[in-house]
Amino acid sequence: MTAQTHAPVTPIPRTIDGIADALPSAKRTAFNIEARTTEAADLPACLIKWWGIAVMEAAAPAQDTTAEGTVSMTTLMLRRIAAGGAIDWNELDVMRERRGARNLDWAAIDRARAAAGAA
Repeated sequence: MTAQTHAPVTPIPRTIDGIADALPSAKRTAFNIEARTTEAADLPACLIKWWGIAVMEAAAPAQDTTAEGTVSMTTLMLRRIAAGGAIDWNELDVMRERRGARNLDWAAIDRARAAAGAA
């Protein structure tokens, strides 16, 4: 297994262009179609949804090896970051030092954190 290298992640603007630029081409096409066909009143929800998808794409976590039908702690953290949930980053930084924390994909969490614009 070779180590994956990732380009530095910059915050993803919550704009149509910012989200489109952050998505891989197949998802960008789907986003563009949805953004252009969504009613104005529903556009904020569309952008929130796709911004979260873009953050998850930027995180690019390592292969999840949890049992089928379960979700890893890394995936839960990434979903929370992508959903714009309240994250206590100081507590998360302390968590890195805990014994069981080595099982989390901290690189993916850091990429999601950067993509979400969290310091």
